[in-house]
Amino acid sequence: MDFKATASFNRGRPRVTATLRLGPLGQATFSAGGDAPTLTPAARPTHRPDGNPQRSSLSILSNHRYQVSIDGLEYAAFSEVSGLQVETETMDFIEGGVNDRVLRLPVRSRVGNLILKRGLVAGNELLEWHLNIVQGYLDVRNVTVTVYDHPQASRTAAGGQALEAQVRMRFELLQAYPVKWSGPTFSGNGDAVSVETLELAHSGFLQTSR
Repeated sequence: MDFKATASFNRGRPRVTATLRLGPLGQATFSAGGDAPTLTPAARPTHRPDGNPQRSSLSILSNHRYQVSIDGLEYAAFSEVSGLQVETETMDFIEGGVNDRVLRLPVRSRVGNLILKRGLVAGNELLEWHLNIVQGYLDVRNVTVTVYDHPQASRTAAGGQALEAQVRMRFELLQAYPVKWSGPTFSGNGDAVSVETLELAHSGFLQTSR
């Protein structure tokens, strides 16, 4: 004796058929089958002539079109900015009965110090800011790093004049304060620019687009 059940799926998906057979002694056998699934043209991956899958174009940002703003500082042009990083610590968790792997769970995260470098200028605003910390006054300020479009991506007006560069990304550093100031190295036989370095600790940063 055979019992058959049929299920059909909409939108051209495969048709599945299941069959249950009962033998003369009461034994039961089950089998299922269906049409092979087909890929629609939209579902098939697209390949380039070199054999590699195509990828959507991304807007790559240049590393030299940026601006740094610090609360309370009128002049905050820096030749180099580094230290934008977040690191997450992990804890190994050994689960009983699972011998083929060790689970690694996130525990806590910390941000790196922001390092700013610029040519030494009169006024020593950066050094004075750090001296406030040295004297026991917690002078925290917000710092903003703004990234702009690549020069080739800048738009031009109808008259051919270049428009103002568009903002692509911002990093908002919260409650920053200096933890290290390094002055320049002077040399009597050199003509290089005197560079000062300021290292900032902060409570974290927010990334915003435009």
